[in-house]
Amino acid sequence: MEDLETNMQFQGKITEADLKDAQKMSASKMYWPKLLLANWYGTALILGLIWATISGLLGQTKPNWRAVAMIWVVVAGIVLWVVYRAKRSQARELTELNATLPDQVILTNAGVKCDGPNGATGFLPWRTFKGWREGRRVVLIDQSQGNSVVILPVAQLSEVERLSLRQYLQSQIPAIGT
Repeated sequence: MEDLETNMQFQGKITEADLKDAQKMSASKMYWPKLLLANWYGTALILGLIWATISGLLGQTKPNWRAVAMIWVVVAGIVLWVVYRAKRSQARELTELNATLPDQVILTNAGVKCDGPNGATGFLPWRTFKGWREGRRVVLIDQSQGNSVVILPVAQLSEVERLSLRQYLQSQIPAIGT
């Protein structure tokens, strides 16, 4: 069996900022266009409301300003509710995700070792990974099967430590996008 000498050790749990960075890295480049097209009716209504408001402000039409104001209040209320629910949902998701993440992630010469609560451990050899990506706060190591990743929080690392991590990962698996 290969030597499992520990090379680098990371906290397994992540923060809200780490999660946002990981989500940003994993999001499709077409996310916003797809979202707008999937909700084309809402987009059309908002664009119509914007057009009507600007048209009224320029004096091209004579809208019922009380009705226009009420519509904008309703739109603002919906937007605020959606933002509130999204933040609450993200906080709940972070709590649930951290419950499933290991306490520590250890990069060894043979692969990635995960130490969980109550003495649970897991091991993934380097051959099970297809690449890695670096964000501002996290490094994602992509597994070959499915969409699974190992998340390494690196926000607290100095640039020298990050360089060392990059070199180590490049020696084990290719970087995605290079």
